[in-house]
Amino acid sequence: MSIKSKIVSTGVEHVGASRRDFLMRSAIVGAAGIAGAIPALASAKNIEQTTAAGDPQKPPDIRPLAQLDSRFPVTYESSVPEALLLLTKYFRAVSARDSSAMVPLLHFPFASYEGTDPVVVESADKFLSGPPLSMNVSGQGPNLVEKDSYDMLDSLEVHTYNPVNVGLSLCYSRFGPDGKKQLECKGIYGVTNNDGKWGIECMSTIFTPADQVDVVYKDAIDATLRLQQNWMLGYSLRDQSVLNSTHQLGPQASLAPPEPRSNAGNARAGKPMDGYRTVGVKSRLHVSNVTAESIAKMDANFPEFSNWAGGGVGPWAYTLNLPNARVLHTSVNKVHSFGGYVRYLQDGTPTSESHVLQIVTYKNERWGNAGALGIMMYHDRTGDVRS
Repeated sequence: MSIKSKIVSTGVEHVGASRRDFLMRSAIVGAAGIAGAIPALASAKNIEQTTAAGDPQKPPDIRPLAQLDSRFPVTYESSVPEALLLLTKYFRAVSARDSSAMVPLLHFPFASYEGTDPVVVESADKFLSGPPLSMNVSGQGPNLVEKDSYDMLDSLEVHTYNPVNVGLSLCYSRFGPDGKKQLECKGIYGVTNNDGKWGIECMSTIFTPADQVDVVYKDAIDATLRLQQNWMLGYSLRDQSVLNSTHQLGPQASLAPPEPRSNAGNARAGKPMDGYRTVGVKSRLHVSNVTAESIAKMDANFPEFSNWAGGGVGPWAYTLNLPNARVLHTSVNKVHSFGGYVRYLQDGTPTSESHVLQIVTYKNERWGNAGALGIMMYHDRTGDVRS
């Protein structure tokens, strides 16, 4: 049987066992580099029952004033396997050209960055009647799917994780019925736990024709890293105008999972799990229209930030870009990036390290941050000292 007939001529329930095994192995490999030895994905059903039962619980050995960070299994033992399994199922639905199989894997409202602006879909019915371009596998209306084409999974990787949000990348190649490669799709996905259900809530994709895959957009790479550095510089200089310069204008969609600043405030108040609640949470998607006027009203509240940022280590002094920050995928006007930051005392002692999965866009001759799909506190050193 040809590759094409294995993938395209069968329905979702009849995809070959070898293909299922391959997808599962890919998911497990993607997790291994992030979380070490994670329970097999076969146990995901038990994990789902556990997480659906209530909010993630506070680790008994977390120290006073400390934030929840990646040393604690609650940050990854349920979330990472759930997200990897879910995104594997999503790719299976795409490759099987089955829109209905995508629906239970999504949260609604749902947002997809098809280009530089998000497409927001309010309900499952609206998704099925008019899916975003990259997700339209129906063969009807605007789509990127040639009849009898087929997809192959290239990579699946975890970049950020916490008890209620995982940021991942999924990359695949599409081939025509003649076996020639047509394009590559490189995407990032924000998976969240809302009221006990794991689902994809926001995503961004970059489709590149096969003959354009090796093009390097150096200006996009440089601009993205400079934006990340400027964001940290704004805090270090206590300069709101520098922070403001990093934002993109126009429609935006971003996930609002627990983020390090509010988590710091909760932790210093002795409530480190307050930001990780799931029960009753219906949506973590934040959709807005960013204007020059709305940017001008932003206030980082530097005195409050300074009070929280150092935690039990000492007085925070400055912040620098994550040393291993990198651009994941680029196009002429959009970038998917992995970044973050490290906070320091005046003598260079680090206080904490955070990671972010982010979208950067180029509109009206301006590069700017357009939204985040995942964020995590990797290491809070307040957890290493007696406070």
